[in-house]
Amino acid sequence: MVALLDRKMQLKHVLLFGAVVLLCCLYLVYEKCLLATINSYQVLDDHNRARAARIEQEVGGDRRTRYILLYTSFFSERWWGLLAETLGPDYFAYQHCPATDCVLTSNRQLLRAVADYDAVVFHVATGWDGPLPAVRSPHQLYVAALMESPAHTKHSLALDGSYFNWTMTYRLDSDVLFNYRNVVDLESGEVIGPAVRPSWRNGFYEYGNASLVELVQRKRKAAAQFVSHCGALSGRDRLVQALQSAGLEVDVYGSCGTLNCPRGKPECSQMLDTVYWFYLSFENSLCVDYVTEKLYNALEHHIVPVVFGGADYNRFMPPGSYIDAQAFRTATELVEHLRYLMDNPAEYVRYFWWKQHYALGDTNQYCDLCQRLHSVSARERVQYYRDIKAWWYDDACTARSKIEF
Repeated sequence: MVALLDRKMQLKHVLLFGAVVLLCCLYLVYEKCLLATINSYQVLDDHNRARAARIEQEVGGDRRTRYILLYTSFFSERWWGLLAETLGPDYFAYQHCPATDCVLTSNRQLLRAVADYDAVVFHVATGWDGPLPAVRSPHQLYVAALMESPAHTKHSLALDGSYFNWTMTYRLDSDVLFNYRNVVDLESGEVIGPAVRPSWRNGFYEYGNASLVELVQRKRKAAAQFVSHCGALSGRDRLVQALQSAGLEVDVYGSCGTLNCPRGKPECSQMLDTVYWFYLSFENSLCVDYVTEKLYNALEHHIVPVVFGGADYNRFMPPGSYIDAQAFRTATELVEHLRYLMDNPAEYVRYFWWKQHYALGDTNQYCDLCQRLHSVSARERVQYYRDIKAWWYDDACTARSKIEF
């Protein structure tokens, strides 16, 4: 009996000891593992709370006006084509910009010092007269603006390493897009193009319009080109000559041709709808994303643009809204296709299918710039172009076209 009691007592001590050991192990697990995890969650929670408070303060509390200085002229235009030297929030509201609390000026004396502006914009295609800003604030963003292609950039960008924070150009990989027009979806109101990977509707092969066929049948001349820059690097003058040699009638307006039609004259616009079948939208250089107003001038009318450039035009307009000269092997093959369309008006009018789904919209790079200046994420990201010359020139242009002429 005594031995049995001793064994029960020993078992009780073993169980008690085991419980103590288990509690110690649980404590160690909590102390070394769970507590660290809980503390990590607390750190993360504290961080998120602080970030939310900062964003709320930025959006709701820090509503100060952003000042944008156009430090240089834009070619010969001191005001960059704007209506006044200084434009305030009313201008941005009138333009229906997402953010409106900005002031845009070319007056360096509007603020106490150049270092006080939030963004300073330099047109770097041609260089500029006078010295660069002597003092630069850490919060400032220096913006390199370009609308001409690398083939016509005369400023020595090699001197500007690590100088610019943002780019404002026609290229789709720019920080702020500086383009001519947008393509807007009529149903959703969304801007579809230009974009690196736009999502276009389909409808080219199904489209038909009997009244439009009747209208285009009255056209009596093949093609028109409006050009004032002769001897362009792209070779567009020689391409036009090759098209003419292949039997296509091309009327060339401007200093590079024999005809003249002043810009803005109503008759010059009307004849695109009533006289000509094709509008030659040939660029002066074959560069990535380089699409100028020539394309959009044609798209405003019932005339099919024939494009020649270095861009992927599907980034800018839906397929079946233009004819890309670079898709043909020779100038003769291109002329054969154009003549086929002239002989088959029902096929020709398919190129207007997009007009029932899309419209051309205006763009405003200053809207985008103002919005980015008010964006917390955009301004907090430390960014500068270490080698802006390489970004601008490397693989940007080609001297050899795909079409032979």
